[in-house]
Amino acid sequence: MNVLDIVLILVAIGYAVAGFRQGFVTGVLGMAGLIGGGIAGAALAPAILNQFVPSVTVSLAALGVVLVGALLGQALGAAVGNALRSHLTWAPVHAVDATAGAALSVVAMLVVAWILGSAVANAQLGNVSRTVRSSQVLATVNSIMPRFGEQALQAFSRVVDPGLFPRYLEPFATERIAPAQPPTSGVLADPDIERAGRSVVRVTGVSLQCSRSLEGSGVVYARDRVMTNAHVVAGVSDPQVQGRDGRTYDAEVVRYDPDEDVAILAVPDLPLEPVPLQQGAEPGDEGAVLGYPGNGPFTAGAARVRAEQRLRGPDIYGDRQVVREVFSLYATVRPGNSGGPLVSPEGTVTGLVFAASVEDGQTGYALTADEVLDEARAGIGASEPVSTGGCA
Repeated sequence: MNVLDIVLILVAIGYAVAGFRQGFVTGVLGMAGLIGGGIAGAALAPAILNQFVPSVTVSLAALGVVLVGALLGQALGAAVGNALRSHLTWAPVHAVDATAGAALSVVAMLVVAWILGSAVANAQLGNVSRTVRSSQVLATVNSIMPRFGEQALQAFSRVVDPGLFPRYLEPFATERIAPAQPPTSGVLADPDIERAGRSVVRVTGVSLQCSRSLEGSGVVYARDRVMTNAHVVAGVSDPQVQGRDGRTYDAEVVRYDPDEDVAILAVPDLPLEPVPLQQGAEPGDEGAVLGYPGNGPFTAGAARVRAEQRLRGPDIYGDRQVVREVFSLYATVRPGNSGGPLVSPEGTVTGLVFAASVEDGQTGYALTADEVLDEARAGIGASEPVSTGGCA
């Protein structure tokens, strides 16, 4: 139990007392207003704030929109409830009304706390996010909440967290950071890694549904085929790839898997050599993370495999739970690295970067070559464009 848990318990006690005094009728309408206002705020925040450059200020403003919506909704519901409660005159009914009102008030408060906590838990807001993730109270609420409104919460989470990685864990799940020695920078001088880097491309596109541009990285793994993350091209109809020489090529998405977070792009007449996939990387192995972090210039970063694990978390839309075979990496991974390869000293692709840890700045995650192999093979023969779904 941490400081946040203590605060939540004290607030819950306060809400229970207030709910006992105001009763069930007032409480149920106040609860409906509190939850409804909070959900409305979570849905409204992206529409209001997506036009601004992501920042901590925008993140705090998004949380403020939810709080204001929740409090306004509660005030409105309570006002209506008080008017109705004045007509209850029988004492036993008042006792039941008061007890039920206390319970309802606590439930409403915890639901709004869960909405806020779900967004903050996977945001990179330092100690604030760390404290929220370790909350036992919110973890308990999360375990019993029905999976409603996930897409609205996902959109709200994108405003709170200016990063462009999808959630890779449940909001209040414990993240295991396996110990490992730092990678050596000398691995970046390997000529095979440098050769593989020539086939790493920038992937860009515009998602009209989200009213924003998306960018990431990708790797040429077969003739005229680029592999990247599904969340890099989610909602994008006309993606493009750009080589290190600055030349841009039109692409089509021919495979799209939001569960694995893998997409395959067909790029006709792409004059770049394929980099083969290689299975079997092991903890302790060194390599390099290649890509275009921050949509900036090509960057190679030293990496070491911390551990191979089966990571349970949401798909890129937060619709359902999936299990992925991943490597946790001792590496610096930033938005823009998504879809870029983990390359071995032999110049082969051993993984596909898809997330960065919100717990540790020197930990990233890559799908293993085993995990992406089926999609990679299917993508070689695929030629028809497929839907890229909605915003992720």
